[in-house]
Amino acid sequence: MTMRGKAMRAGATVAAMVTAFGLAHASPALASPSATPGARAAAPAAPDGGYQEQIDAYRNASGSIGAMATVRHGDEVVGFGSGSAQLAPPVALGADTHFRMGSQTKMFTASIVLQLADEGKVDLDAPIERYLPGVVHGKDLDPNAITVRQLLQHRSGIKDNLGFVNGDYFQTAKLLLNPVWQIVPPTEQQMVDEGTEYGKQFDPGTQGVYSNTNFTILGMLAEKLTGSDMSTLIKTRIIDRVGMPATFFPKPGQKDLPEPYARGYLSVKGAPFADVSNFEPAVWGSAAALVSTGRDMTKFINALVGGQVVSQARLAEMQHTLPVTAGVGDYGLGLVKFKTACGIAWGHTGSVAGYSTETVGDGERSLSVGINNTPVIADQTDAMQKMVDKALCG
Repeated sequence: MTMRGKAMRAGATVAAMVTAFGLAHASPALASPSATPGARAAAPAAPDGGYQEQIDAYRNASGSIGAMATVRHGDEVVGFGSGSAQLAPPVALGADTHFRMGSQTKMFTASIVLQLADEGKVDLDAPIERYLPGVVHGKDLDPNAITVRQLLQHRSGIKDNLGFVNGDYFQTAKLLLNPVWQIVPPTEQQMVDEGTEYGKQFDPGTQGVYSNTNFTILGMLAEKLTGSDMSTLIKTRIIDRVGMPATFFPKPGQKDLPEPYARGYLSVKGAPFADVSNFEPAVWGSAAALVSTGRDMTKFINALVGGQVVSQARLAEMQHTLPVTAGVGDYGLGLVKFKTACGIAWGHTGSVAGYSTETVGDGERSLSVGINNTPVIADQTDAMQKMVDKALCG
């Protein structure tokens, strides 16, 4: 789920439904993090250049318990923390704190599909029905008219299965509040059906509308073509290649996060009302289930933009952007274009229950930011842009 601004608008509906279903929980300990001094991480190894001030501002504006920012210049990595990784007792955050990365997962799924294209196993302009017959079905949806490339670039016409991006908060609540899936994880086909049951949004290729369903389908495609699950594919094709020891793609039922990690909270104006750290990852799947750290993600984005993950030809295709709605902007094949004070950078944002993240890089310099919160109502801030500009241009 994504993007940066979506979690800050109209989310009170979700909060109300969570409360109505009796799943919200609160206690006297759930005080607003912005009302108490933050427990900061240990002093960075290099002068912070204003990062500490900005990550503090970002945490406060988002109403989060804690936040981390990781800055990478080549092999030099510096981490900053603000607040706490959990409500109590205080735990500092930094470059090695695990977060659920949300839609940053799409960069990994897209990279694997493009690797398979280089290997001649998939034609990006072929219809998805050629590879996954019967998977895409719904009113007026023609899987023979939807290409792999259109799925990668959110131009398929298939609705978002998580609801949030399209403003369907009842659909979001339906997924968040489904207790069965916390016991028996949903299948990939079930998650696809959550999006396709609404039928066609528009003719394929005519618009760009963000949809997590697209990347659930792409994960199924990669698994079908290789005979391996996404957890294995991401490890062997990306994690091991780049060198990201703290990163993994959880399998269904794998809810726990390794130490050190940030607990994830839903909150309204800085008041957390639900701890969702151990939410079932199969709901997010190949669209948003990745777990990683700032240290690993800054290394990944530099490797990807530097041409070490996919071929230069495929990277150029990833960086060919078209406009996508819902606050996404210029979107390539699983990759977002970011404007900085010194030019163009690449990366992705992410948001799943309890976590909001962003990683941006230019191949040499990069920044990864995470908060342990999905803010339902929060104040806007320019702190993120200031950190991006400082990390990539300063």
